[in-house]
Amino acid sequence: MSRKISRLFTPPRVILLGYIIIIFIGACLLSLPIASTGSRCSFIDSIFTSTSGICVTGLIVKDTPHYFTKFGKTILLILIQLGGLGYMTIASLLFIVLKKRLSIRQTTVTEEAMGYPFGGIGKFILQVVKFTIGFELFGALVLTLCFWGIGFNWANAIFKGVFHSVSAFCNAGFALFSDSLAQFICEPWIIFTMSGLFIVGGLGFIVIREIHQRIRKERTSFTLHTKLVLLSTIVLLGIGTILILAIEWKGCFANLPVWCKLQASFFQSATPRTAGFQVVRVGEYRPATRLISLILMFVGASPGGTGGGIKTTTIVLILMSIYAYFRGKKDINGFGRSIDSQFVNRAFIIASVSILIVGGGMLILCLSESKSFIALLFEEISAFGTVGLSVGSAINPACSLSYDFTNLGKVVIILTMLAGRVGSLTIGTAFIHAVGRETFKLPKESVLTG
Repeated sequence: MSRKISRLFTPPRVILLGYIIIIFIGACLLSLPIASTGSRCSFIDSIFTSTSGICVTGLIVKDTPHYFTKFGKTILLILIQLGGLGYMTIASLLFIVLKKRLSIRQTTVTEEAMGYPFGGIGKFILQVVKFTIGFELFGALVLTLCFWGIGFNWANAIFKGVFHSVSAFCNAGFALFSDSLAQFICEPWIIFTMSGLFIVGGLGFIVIREIHQRIRKERTSFTLHTKLVLLSTIVLLGIGTILILAIEWKGCFANLPVWCKLQASFFQSATPRTAGFQVVRVGEYRPATRLISLILMFVGASPGGTGGGIKTTTIVLILMSIYAYFRGKKDINGFGRSIDSQFVNRAFIIASVSILIVGGGMLILCLSESKSFIALLFEEISAFGTVGLSVGSAINPACSLSYDFTNLGKVVIILTMLAGRVGSLTIGTAFIHAVGRETFKLPKESVLTG
């Protein structure tokens, strides 16, 4: 019987089930009268908000700063922290603190959830928690001083500082201002602290650890994974900043000082990679800027971090594979290393499954919602990339476009956010039963392509 249960509750299914349970608990708490300032939150909106919190997305159907009480905002903050670290990380940390050994099954599930297949997961979890606390405390301190400096009392400044620091590092996109961060567009301390937090959070804990080890001279060089992550992050940030600055110079940045245009374009280039905060409303973008944001949202952050998307390394491996194919090379090389073909195949599978998920969601949204295609696509990809950017509601400008959706449309976004946070491969292996090792091969035959 235990063997049957073990086969039924595979690591991917345990991860998915865990998220569903936490979403349900969070929705129940957000539905309580004490969580809202006005009318009680409907269950579908509670589910939506809870999912957006645990999946660190930031799409909202309720005006967060005004609708939720301090209790509701605290519940949301806990969901964001759980989602950013991963609930399995928290559960495993409790076992470590209580000095209990992780079972093989717990270790396997945790490694799967964190994308850490290298062993020594216990030590890695402690490092992850230390890094998270360190960055979030630093961010909270700076932001608290900033908010106090612009007129908030200490209690309010501290809560806002902690909330935005956690939300930023976890790439959640939830803000305690109805315009996100638009009113601080020319406040460099707030802009660069927030962008620094979500860029670091999106790098992934494996990369953060290697950088820390390099600073302490515990290693002499980075692994290929870290090199690819750092290179792709710099390239995406650089290209995105230049393109957005050029396109919106006389667009939504027209009335800003030059230095403010520069920092705003940098922020708006960084935020689509799953952060979700905005200093300029996406609805004010020119079409070309929306397209750039769509691409950045789909790519997302890096593996093992707090962000979503198909990940930077996935797109890098796909591009490297395409380049190698046209060069007539069988091996894919980078930084003096050859990359195993299984990782390239994995990259193509992740991208393909992700396109199928987004495509399926778009089909239903196009049938159920009377909105423009580009607006629906932006919302769907934002949900899958766990970003939180949106063209905005036509009824309630303080909320995402999902506010205008039917219940069916909201369910589609909820499922898309969950799929984006859990990951395409985890979703696939949770629903498709894996077979054992093949003992024979069938005859080969050619199939025409292209």
